[in-house]
Parts: sequence; C-alpha cells; structure tokens
Amino acid sequence: MAKTGRPRKSGALLRGRERSRRIADLVAQQRATAEVLRVMSSSVADPKPVFDAILEGCQRLFEGRMVGINLVGDDGKIHLGAYQGRNKAELQKHFPVPLSMESGTGAAILRRAVLHYPDVEGGKDVPEYARRGARINGIKSTLFAPMLWEDRAIGAIFVGRQFVGPFSEQEIGLLKTFADQAAIAIQSARLFNEIQEKSRELELANTFKSRFLSAASHDLRQPLHALNLFAAQLHGAIDSAERERLTGRIDAALRAMNELFNVLLDVSKLDAGVLEAKLSEFPAAELLKRLETTFADAAREKGLRLRVVPSRAWVRSDFILLERIVGNLVSNAVRYTARGGVVLGCRRRGKRLRLEVWDSGPGIPQDQRRNVFREFYQLGAPGPDHAGGLGLGLAIVERLGRLLGHPVELSSRLGRGSTFSISVPLAAGRRGRAKPARAATASGDLGGRLIVVIDDDPLVLQAMQGILRSWGCRVTTAQSHAAALAQLEQVKQRPDLIICDYRLAEGRSGIREIENLRGALGNAVPAFLISGDTAPERLREAAASNFHLLHKPVPAMMLRAMVARLLKNRPAIPRPA
Repeated sequence: MAKTGRPRKSGALLRGRERSRRIADLVAQQRATAEVLRVMSSSVADPKPVFDAILEGCQRLFEGRMVGINLVGDDGKIHLGAYQGRNKAELQKHFPVPLSMESGTGAAILRRAVLHYPDVEGGKDVPEYARRGARINGIKSTLFAPMLWEDRAIGAIFVGRQFVGPFSEQEIGLLKTFADQAAIAIQSARLFNEIQEKSRELELANTFKSRFLSAASHDLRQPLHALNLFAAQLHGAIDSAERERLTGRIDAALRAMNELFNVLLDVSKLDAGVLEAKLSEFPAAELLKRLETTFADAAREKGLRLRVVPSRAWVRSDFILLERIVGNLVSNAVRYTARGGVVLGCRRRGKRLRLEVWDSGPGIPQDQRRNVFREFYQLGAPGPDHAGGLGLGLAIVERLGRLLGHPVELSSRLGRGSTFSISVPLAAGRRGRAKPARAATASGDLGGRLIVVIDDDPLVLQAMQGILRSWGCRVTTAQSHAAALAQLEQVKQRPDLIICDYRLAEGRSGIREIENLRGALGNAVPAFLISGDTAPERLREAAASNFHLLHKPVPAMMLRAMVARLLKNRPAIPRPA
C-alpha cells in the first residue's frame, strides 16, 4: 500500500511545484508590467525610461541575452531605439536599415505579426538580418513583436536567447503586452510634446498679441489725440487760412487712423479666406510710378533719397494686391531708415521679375529674420518721431505673397541695410494694355436719389444723413427695416438704394434687414452693408450674401464711390405727383 501511495504523493508534489512555479512566473510578469506602467506615469515626456524598464523585464523574464527596441524613423528606415546586451557598438554599425522583409523588425512590422525563430541557425525562413544579429552575440533563438498604434506600425521589440528552443505562448503574450506599452509610451510622449509646443506657441502668440494691443492702443490714440486738439482749435479759428490749415491736419489724422484700420482689415480678410486674386497683365512701370508718388513726400520729410529705377517689363499679377505688398516694403524701408536712402527697382530672373526694395537702414540680425514676418512682431523702434505700426506689415506681405504665388525673400547686413524682394511672373506678351483693377470713382449725379440708411447708432444716422444730403440725395434714416418701411409708406416712394449696418441691436443682422425690406417693397433695390466688425466669420457671411461690405471708418469718397457704382445706369425713381 505504501508503494502505491508514494508515486501519487510524488506526482502531486511535482504538480504543486509546477503550479507554484507558474504562479511565481505570473507574479513576476505582473510586477514587470506594473513597473513599466509606474515608469510610464512618471515619464510622460520621454519614452526612454519606459524602454529601459521594458528591456530590463525582458532580460529577466525571458533570459534574454540581447533585447532591444527598433523604431521606424521619419526617414522611413529602421533605427536602433534602445538596446541592452553585449556588443551594442558592433550592432549599431548595421543601422539604419531599410524597412523591408529582409530584417526581422521589418518583417514583423510589414506583416503586423509576431515573428518567432526557435532555431536561428538551423531553422528555415530565417532572415539574414536575424542570423547576423544572432551571430554577433551568440544568439540561438529570437522573437520579434511589432509595436502598433491605430494599425500604424512604429517599431518592434526583439528578444534573443543563447539556447535553441521555442518561446512559450505566455512569453509571446507578455512580449505583445510590452510592445503595446512601448507604443503607448511613444505616442504619449509625442502628444505631450505637441501639447507643450502648442502651449509655447500660444504663449508666444499671447506675447505678440499683448505687444499688438499695446501698439494698437498707442498708434490709434496718437492720431485720435491730434484729431481732438485740431477739432478744438477749429472751433475758435476765425481766419480762413487757419481753418484751412486745421482742416488739412484733421484730414491727415483721419488718413493715419484709416491706414491702421485697413491693416487690421487686411489680416481679417486673409484669416477669413475671402480675399481673392484678380490677375491681369500690366506694365511694372505703372506700379513703380504710383509707389514713387505715394512715398516721395514721406522720404523727403525724413531727408532720405527715394530712387525708383524704371522698368519696361510687363508682369502678371493682381495690381492692387501687388501694390499693397511692395507699398508695405517701401513704407517699412522709409520708416526704419534714418540716413541715406531707399531704392526700388526690378531684376529679370528667367521667366520672373524680382521687385526689390533696398534700404540703408540698421539691418536685421540673422536670428530675427523669420520673426519679422510674424504677426504683431516689431523689431525695435523706428525712431522717436515716427510710429512703429502694429507689427503686421510684413506678416501681410508674406501672406499676400503666398496667396499670389509670389515668393518673398529677405537679405540683410547689420549696419549696412536690408533688401526685400518679391518674385512675380513676367507677362507672356503684350496683347493690348490690360487695365488693372481700380476702385470705383466718386463720379455720378446723385441729385434727387432716395436712399434708406438703417443703423442703430443715432450719431451715425445723423452723419450719414448729412453727407448724403450734401451730395443732393434725399435720405430716410431708421433703426430697423420696419421703421424704414413705415417712413417710405408716408412718402409713397420706393428707394433707389439701401445702406444698412451689418450688426444691429438685439442681434439683428443687416443682411436679414435688407432682405425683409426688399421683400416688403416687392423689388430688388440695390443695397450694401457697412460694419465695424472685422471678425473672419462676419466677412465670410457677407461674402456669401453677395452684398458689398464697407468697413467703418469709411472715407467719404469711398462711400460716394460705392453709392455711385450701385446707382450707375439705374434711372432715378420719379417722385410721386
């Protein structure tokens, strides 16, 4: 009886020991994966400590002589990301390698599957890469597990042992877990670093915007301050010559304010994507002449020489936008140059013409040449007697250049000056003088025209009524389409034109007010919008409505030009008898 019982007791003991060993292995694996998770939680920005923890676990649990993590780089090749084992320097010589089936990592990645080589030397279908790496360290069996993220392979983990024999299913499953953890660590680090980079960009943008708000406040207050003082002097002016002088100064202050607002409007239009290029062929000489006329006085006042080199070339571009680009470059050159002069000229380069603006200013440091094209960025002050602007001019230049497909370049030497250039396609040929786009003129007889003005600001209504009446128009003003309709019913006449503010009280839209008034009148009366809102979404809405949009403050001549344009070739509606 004793003999028959002893083998059962011995078998039970063996099974118990096997269970204990398995439990111990599972505990060790759980501890290893838990340790990796712990390291991941404390090393979000850098996956290297996670790689080290994984490789230490692989060496201990798999009896790995060589363990490593290979990564797919931005160049599409396989790189040795992390490694623990002998002869690292020798192994490193073989990297990077192409992502192909010729390597164990490449095969695992391309197949999206675990590759298992129980006998590297004697087994079949073993890649030469696996044999080569095994020979370096005397490896007999290897295991590769791909690292996947959203079905995208980013690398693979490999383990090599010194003895021939298969890896168990449990070991294969554990290596898959390690591969998943490594992939998570990589993506977490990438996401964390992207967030950090976005945070830095946001912080930088906030810094630039703070500078912008400060500059905008200063630069808008300057002409407004002067305007207040000139207006106060005008009240007491008796002499006609003094009134004329003050009126001229008031006009200059208003032009300065309008220029600042136009810069902001340019940025809003670019942000909204509503600015479209209208290409035509025109002589460069026409553009050069207009720029010389615009900036000659400003250069002369600073004691600078403005030289414009003539050109007989014809180019293909948007005349107005190209004038805006080169005008910004000349304006900057005049503003930031204290002595010497500014040269504007052209050079032929193959099938393109380079318009170049040279100045003898202080120059731009190498490390600041990209920054000057950023929004709200200003490189020092131009001088005590001239405002530095809003830091938007060169940002607009570059964005308009991209819109037109005209590359903008900068070269500079400290203490010697800077050269800005823009490359424009030469015109294919001269097929007649193509007229560039021009703003509408203020011509046209407006006498007797009935115009409806809708705005929720009483001062604006009074100002609009006064200027339109000075042009001979009859005017009906109201704060809503319903009030305007009631007044029109009294005079028993349809209007010739509707001018409506875009954003009205109580969230009402000027577009809807025009549509409602048109619907009540039963005909399509010409209409356009005026607004002080330059938000990109407002610009897109206005563009979709097909109504012209003028932005406050609107110069009187621009207002008259728009009125004349919409009433052109439309007979006046006769007054009721």
